[in-house]
Amino acid sequence: MRNRRPRIVSLFLFLLPALIWTVTSRPVESEAAQRFKWWQSVEVQTEIGLTPEQGVRIEAIFQELRPTLRKLMHRLDREEKELSQLMHAMIAEEWEVALQIDQVEAARGALSKTRTLMLYRMHKELEPAQIEALHEMWERRDNKESSSRGPRQR
Repeated sequence: MRNRRPRIVSLFLFLLPALIWTVTSRPVESEAAQRFKWWQSVEVQTEIGLTPEQGVRIEAIFQELRPTLRKLMHRLDREEKELSQLMHAMIAEEWEVALQIDQVEAARGALSKTRTLMLYRMHKELEPAQIEALHEMWERRDNKESSSRGPRQR
């Protein structure tokens, strides 16, 4: 049995920017927001055999957690801004900075946990073969994008 963890991590990292953007976007969804909803993509639906019912259930999971993700993202932004201000002012005690770092990391952890649980719930709506096909599709996209960028500069 192959280790699926790298694929799950890869999928999570691939979706992370899209989810952050979607969470912080306006309530009216643009075309750009729609293309990040992989379950609504005809290409994905065809390639993994996603049924309309599965798509509806995945969308419901997304819509249910979207307000929470938005709230957590705003909390993280506030905590990071406060930390930045503390550090920039250079008048806080070290323990105060450490305490604010804890607040930032707690906010980041809450956002990450919620997002990861959302992805897990979405995956539970898929059959094992669909999950495998989805991961292979993301892997191909990642490989294609990384090869089109050329070798990494160090």
